[in-house]
Amino acid sequence: MYAYYKKLVYFSTECIFAPNAYRGHARTFLKHLEKIRPASIMDIIHSGEQFSIKQGVKLPNREVCKLCGYLSSQPMCKACSLLEGLNKGLPKLSLSKQSVQNRIRSENEAKLQQAVSQAKLQQAVAQL
Repeated sequence: MYAYYKKLVYFSTECIFAPNAYRGHARTFLKHLEKIRPASIMDIIHSGEQFSIKQGVKLPNREVCKLCGYLSSQPMCKACSLLEGLNKGLPKLSLSKQSVQNRIRSENEAKLQQAVSQAKLQQAVAQL
């Protein structure tokens, strides 16, 4: 809403690849809030305009993606992380939390090791 009222360029539709993105929850919450109190969105916008940074508050450091060079909050931006997952054949790798990522990695490594041992076994049987 802020970007709309400030006439900023933004992407307004939902990303089909991130169905559980927070944007959808926030939009639903605001719509429910607006049903209860129609002026609530304008109140939120006006309060956002009043924000200021206090003196002495340390702002987070901006990092640069190690692959593409764009600004990122992490060493590798989300776009490069997604591309890396796709290139490795693990599209869900960068979409999930760390514990799930580790589980997917270990499952894929186990499958790879199993395939390698099966290939070695078949090769040994073929030599007999």
